[in-house]
Amino acid sequence: MRRIERDMHGLPIKLYPFSGNGEPNEPKSILIDPKISFGHPILSDISIPVEIIVESYRAGESIGELAGDYECGQQKIEEAVRCQLW
Repeated sequence: MRRIERDMHGLPIKLYPFSGNGEPNEPKSILIDPKISFGHPILSDISIPVEIIVESYRAGESIGELAGDYECGQQKIEEAVRCQLW
């Protein structure tokens, strides 16, 4: 339940889905928020839609290149790819 943020009434407003092995302390790299990007998954720190990252990855860009393009760590890019392709 630590991966769901709730409003003051207890209603869920944000979700950080698992994208790795489902461990409770897994990083909250991916965010689903209906107020951002129409609820599509994004990278939480930089608000880039996961779908865009995965399309670039499928087109042949490496994890390292994407990390450089979006100025984030390779682990975040890997999380985005796993989230979308899982």
